[in-house]
Amino acid sequence: MSDPNRPFSDAEWTGETERLRAGLLRLRGALHDRVTGLFSYHLYLDQLTTLADDGRVGVLALDFPTLAGLEAAYGWEMSDRFLASVARLLALQRGDRLPESALITLDSVHGDSFLMFLHENGGGASSLESHLPNLATALHATLEARLAREQGSAAPRIESSIGWSMVSAAPAARFERRLHQAIREARTMTLRQTDRLQDERGAAVRAILAAGRLTTHYQPIVDMEPGTIMGYEALTRSPENSVFEGPDALFASCHEARLLPELDRLCRCEAVRNARGFDPQKKLFLNSLPETMGAPGFTGGGFLEALSEVNLKPRNLVLEITERTSIQDFDSFSRELGVLRRQGFLVAIDDVGTGYSSLQTITEVEPDFIKIDLSLIQNIHRSLIKQELVHSLLQVSARIGAQVIAEGIETEDEYRALRRCGVRYGQGYWFARPAPPFTGLTPRGR
Repeated sequence: MSDPNRPFSDAEWTGETERLRAGLLRLRGALHDRVTGLFSYHLYLDQLTTLADDGRVGVLALDFPTLAGLEAAYGWEMSDRFLASVARLLALQRGDRLPESALITLDSVHGDSFLMFLHENGGGASSLESHLPNLATALHATLEARLAREQGSAAPRIESSIGWSMVSAAPAARFERRLHQAIREARTMTLRQTDRLQDERGAAVRAILAAGRLTTHYQPIVDMEPGTIMGYEALTRSPENSVFEGPDALFASCHEARLLPELDRLCRCEAVRNARGFDPQKKLFLNSLPETMGAPGFTGGGFLEALSEVNLKPRNLVLEITERTSIQDFDSFSRELGVLRRQGFLVAIDDVGTGYSSLQTITEVEPDFIKIDLSLIQNIHRSLIKQELVHSLLQVSARIGAQVIAEGIETEDEYRALRRCGVRYGQGYWFARPAPPFTGLTPRGR
């Protein structure tokens, strides 16, 4: 047996040091968030304990209550970009709204809640506690203004809330538990703000749905061989000059208020009712959520009556399945989709190239149209990889008898690259912007 009191040799000390270093690196890696570049606050527990021994520590919690709903509408890429922007802007606040010594962390890896820790820096603990509410308010206002400027008017508005609390060491209590309690107190404050915001948003969207205050814009889908319009996509627009203004803000709020089925039904009915005079030789594309398409009663709620009012038949309509939400049960979904197809409705898969399980959805649904997401179309003339992906989608579509539509064409270079790839149908600003009436093509798009 080895002697436990025997001193370590130099080689053993070196080995132990390497093991400790490797363990520390593994810990740092496990607590590091690649999206924001920040660490979970758990990495700093020893540092925070030392700070608390020397006085009280202020805790600020920053949450984004509407982010989950918007991610469901826009995709996780949007959320990642947003959270990275928040981390960068918070770092820039050091020396301005935040002290230089402020510790900026996440509540958890891959989370969307930011935590900031401020140490009392002279003047007594009471001065930090009294200053914290004003600091939180000023920081909140600064961040909202800068994020709005960075994101631009076309991006969704993401609400934020901020809370605060204080923590200090106590001889009879474990500091880690006191810290966790302080974080809970700060986040409880943000949750109260979130509940109030969601109640206000829920009441507002219910009023919009009850009054039917939606408008429909139509964007041409072009057969690029003859340069003619083969159909239109119906795009719902929220009331102007409201907090829901923007392509998906209303959908995100309805997601939070559990009103998506009602909104989805209203959008379909309004898109059809506003299509009076639609050319029956063309196709009308309607966005539809998988969860509503895959449930019985999809054509209820006045939808078939709306079709009759404008003299359209199911064969005139293409139901677009958005790929930004997942299909949970393909067997059940396929059964309900079969009912719709027997009535004459056509089917498209939207946003192919992003979202959830696009290839599985294509193979399970076998759509009539495949709509390639604009992320694959933008600058396709500069990317051989994107061109190869489009070629692959064309091959898949040919085997199942589907037509391919390229979305988001904005430049002549993109248009020409897609034509060289063999794509026949296109949609985007290069041809025409969405508008309330059925617009024609701009001269450059012919």
